[in-house]
Amino acid sequence: MPFVVSALLTLGAAFAPTPHGPAGHPIGFRVLERFDSSRATPEYPHGRPLQIAVWYPAATAGAALSFGDLVALTGNETSFDFGKPSDAVPAAVSAVQPYRDFLGKAGASPEEVDRWLAARMKASRNAPPAKGRAPLVLIAQGNGDSAVDQVFLAEALALHGYVVATTPSQARIGGPMKSEDEIPGQADAQATDLAFVLSVLQSDAHIQRGRYGLVAHSFGARSALLLAMRDPGAVALVSLDGGIGAKTGKGLLEKARGFDPSRATAPILHLYEEADAFMTPDFDLLRSLERCDRWLVRVDSMRHVHFSSTGILVRAMPSIAARTSADGATAAAWDAVAESTAGFLDRFLAKRAAEPRWSPPESPLLHPLFLPRS
Repeated sequence: MPFVVSALLTLGAAFAPTPHGPAGHPIGFRVLERFDSSRATPEYPHGRPLQIAVWYPAATAGAALSFGDLVALTGNETSFDFGKPSDAVPAAVSAVQPYRDFLGKAGASPEEVDRWLAARMKASRNAPPAKGRAPLVLIAQGNGDSAVDQVFLAEALALHGYVVATTPSQARIGGPMKSEDEIPGQADAQATDLAFVLSVLQSDAHIQRGRYGLVAHSFGARSALLLAMRDPGAVALVSLDGGIGAKTGKGLLEKARGFDPSRATAPILHLYEEADAFMTPDFDLLRSLERCDRWLVRVDSMRHVHFSSTGILVRAMPSIAARTSADGATAAAWDAVAESTAGFLDRFLAKRAAEPRWSPPESPLLHPLFLPRS
């Protein structure tokens, strides 16, 4: 099934809903609100609150969510108010205003911001799931990020036939990191969050059991790698400019509970950029994972932030493109990253691809290096 992302990209460019592509189908979106009672704290006496956002192939389409609905969701991550009218939930309303302020400071006009927040997504809230079971993909968010920060990639993968689930960054639940020394504990916390999501979704009649894929941005790649080391059910890991391939924090993940290179056997695709100094590449950790195949793919025309929803936002707002140092090829680079992610999952999770060895799509923006397992 060919990867279709053009419908999503037209939305970003035109602030308007578009028809599904030829490989598309309706997709739904729902939020599960759960407490991990095994991790109760004085702040969360009922357990760690985990807001689980889920995109999935749907039987029919309904009223589409707006991008603003996803922004508002960030205000309810620990209070669990999703489903109530956003104007009736102070936390949701307060979450939207800082986002407006951020875009305004970047040079976007109020009218542009209004159109962007009102833009219709592809997913319908609580649409009935399609028949059958679909492969599961977990997204590990970057440090401080939420569902909205990977919504376009999540929708693209759901259009491609996957159930996609994510939780807010561990830093949004337990507090931000104060120093790099907290990397092991924070990565462990997020890996445990993702494992909890698996336990919640394992009884879902519309999700294939046993095997799942991981997609992770920035810090989340550390947590995803930890989970893959702990659970052989993880059969593919895509790192979107992830910390597992960066000089920052080097040597600290190895101190995390359960870190064991010999247990890293899932194939890894690491997509990275070289424009941001704080993400200077360092592949010693990835090279040490000798029991798995690894693809290291440099992506031109992208900054670290472009591996998130900002990679779509720059298509619609020249001010944001300028502020984030996007260039004329950044949009095409995001497309190539999305296509690479889907193709990698197809090969190793869904096993749709017939080729015995995977390769990224042909693109002048992608520069791959393959490291075979020993």
